[in-house]
Amino acid sequence: MVTPSTRTSGLIDCDIHPVLSDFNELVPYLDESIQQYMNIGKFAKGALAKQNSGSFKFPSSPYANPLPVPLRADAFPPNGDIPGSDPAFLAQDLLDRCNTTYGILNIGHGTMAAFHNVEVAAKYTSAANDWLYDKWVKSDPRYRMTMEVTPLDPAMAVKEIERIGKRPEIVGINLHCVNIPLGKRHYWPIYEIAEAYNLPIVLHPDSEGTGEYAATAGVGPASTYMEWHTSLGLIGQRNVISLVCDGVFEQFPNLKVNFIEYGFSWVAPTMWRMDKNWKALRHEVPWLKMLPSEYIRRNIRFGTQPIEEPARPKDLIEIIQMIGAEHMLLFCSDYPHWDGDEIDRAFLHFPQDLKDKIFYHNPLESFRF
Repeated sequence: MVTPSTRTSGLIDCDIHPVLSDFNELVPYLDESIQQYMNIGKFAKGALAKQNSGSFKFPSSPYANPLPVPLRADAFPPNGDIPGSDPAFLAQDLLDRCNTTYGILNIGHGTMAAFHNVEVAAKYTSAANDWLYDKWVKSDPRYRMTMEVTPLDPAMAVKEIERIGKRPEIVGINLHCVNIPLGKRHYWPIYEIAEAYNLPIVLHPDSEGTGEYAATAGVGPASTYMEWHTSLGLIGQRNVISLVCDGVFEQFPNLKVNFIEYGFSWVAPTMWRMDKNWKALRHEVPWLKMLPSEYIRRNIRFGTQPIEEPARPKDLIEIIQMIGAEHMLLFCSDYPHWDGDEIDRAFLHFPQDLKDKIFYHNPLESFRF
């Protein structure tokens, strides 16, 4: 069993989810016009909730999570609030227990990345960033955070990065997925400042299937959480292909893109297929100077959670070794989500040198520390 005492490296957890216990936590960071729009603060009367129009509804998926909340039943803080809402308890329950060197916070209470009103989405995003920094990052020196931006409006995203992106506790930019593939020039202003600030782009599931500009899972929306969760690899695959084929990594050779919670076993056949097609179709993408797989190995990283579980566990290690992905994997606990991975169980069959890379060395090089 892997325990903090037997590890030979530090531990950087690349996916921890702090959550709002109530939207009213954002009231100090929002002007009254947005509070009124969202029906929070002194405007939380719900008078229009049963009307066909006029009542704000936070963007959500069309399916229900199979549990009452998508959070661990053993992670409720002593005050009875929801798991992930108490910085001190999370630090004790996760960081202390696992002897974590750094824990990277990715907001876990939902975004407005695909929401149609971009002005509201941008102000909500800024408020969420400030709330995360003030309540969480300041509470424990081990906390680091990714900052949220508004993917539908790159100019607003750049302004937000300029506002707070140089804070040393911010280690990445959480872009979120909308119905514009990541390689498109729409995003290039964000990539330009991300590369200049040495901040990786982080893609994490949340907006898929929520909001008017949400990305669809392959050919259409999922009906159940199982469908949605299983289809996330399709979205990751599509965006990896877009990033490479549209030449993002030729234009921004030092940019890192970290795919968190999309799985990673699909990377092998994606690399093989892209390399084969490039050899026959390179005239379509003359800006690519290397094999697609070389760009992927150089510029893209993948979170381990949700880790794939083949019938023979060592098959997963063979896939990693076949494509030379030992340096590309980042440890993610996904705490406090119920489908997260425990460090002493998910990596039992991994060799020690690979675990050291996944637990510490790869994250250290893939985020801005």
